[in-house]
Amino acid sequence: MRRLAFSIYLPTLLNAIARGGALVLLPLYALESEGGTVVAGAILSLRALGTMLADVPAGQLTAKIGDKAVMLCGLAIVGTTAILASFTGSPMALTVVAVGFGVGSGAWILGRLSHITENVRLERRGRVISVLAGLERAGAMIGPVSAGIGVELLGYSPVFVVLGVVSLSSFVLVSILTKRTHLRTVSHVPVGALQIASKHAVTLSRCGGVMICLSLLRNSRQLIIPVWGTAIGLGPAEIGLVSSLTATVDLMMFIPAGLILDHLGRRAALIPAMTIMSVALTLLPWTETFTSFLLVSLLGGLGNGFGTGIFMTIGGDLAPRYGRSQFLGIWRLIGDSGGAAGPSVLGALAQTFTMVVACGVTGSIGLLGALAAFLVIPETRHRPLDG
Repeated sequence: MRRLAFSIYLPTLLNAIARGGALVLLPLYALESEGGTVVAGAILSLRALGTMLADVPAGQLTAKIGDKAVMLCGLAIVGTTAILASFTGSPMALTVVAVGFGVGSGAWILGRLSHITENVRLERRGRVISVLAGLERAGAMIGPVSAGIGVELLGYSPVFVVLGVVSLSSFVLVSILTKRTHLRTVSHVPVGALQIASKHAVTLSRCGGVMICLSLLRNSRQLIIPVWGTAIGLGPAEIGLVSSLTATVDLMMFIPAGLILDHLGRRAALIPAMTIMSVALTLLPWTETFTSFLLVSLLGGLGNGFGTGIFMTIGGDLAPRYGRSQFLGIWRLIGDSGGAAGPSVLGALAQTFTMVVACGVTGSIGLLGALAAFLVIPETRHRPLDG
């Protein structure tokens, strides 16, 4: 793990800080540029769309040009896009920037996952990926705060430039310190994504369905906390405090989660994570005070922390040696689709019925996903599933 400190871990943290700051500032910048709430919301959706658009092509590219090249492409796109954001105030241009962020992020994450899967032994993979997930969470906490303070002092344009430079510093580190994985195994065979999807349709449908439930739960939490906090009369400062404390609990779990993944098994982390998040999501609309709201939110953060790195770890375990990078691209697309659907499903149910019903239905989906995880997710801690 020490050999990854400067080649993978530090670039991950720096890019997460830059990405976290930029993705918070973009909708705010759109509002200040008279783009309105519609454009601000579209920016977040288009960022997710950009990530989904990159998943499968990035997997194909990894097979052809290697994981390091794809990582560098992703980092270059994120850094350049951040700098370009500083030169435009047009709402339409900002939506293009958001897509660029998504595409760059998707390529970086896919290339990094392929690199880890190729170069880290199975018995250590859970810990390595959980550390990466923890660093992503740390960056997502540091980036928005730092960027917000910077905007107050300097304005939007200089801060976007700084964020771009931070991301490009990750590019420099990866280009110098990360070794290119030699194309010595059949994992990089340039086979079509459709062929891989067809060959592994059973695995992708069964295990991918569980991952959709997991992503739906995680992204639904991000919506329900501010929405329900506002509904019970909490102010922005109180909601922000709850979100920060929840993120702190989540972040503190990345080391225990890695140990659970590697010593007790993948399902030993996945099932408690989905169960705890489902219970917390179901209970949240029954809270009426700040204290109860905080405690249930912290419970959700604990559940999410249990699942730190689980999505990437299971994907890496299930990926076959033949067409591994293409499989990982499809795997990420499946998970990202669940994440994109979560807030929409929750919002539609809440608008049609009530928040209690919406959270109850979403929590039930999560519990069914936990049961399905017990039934269909194979334990891959000891051996990879080849194909």
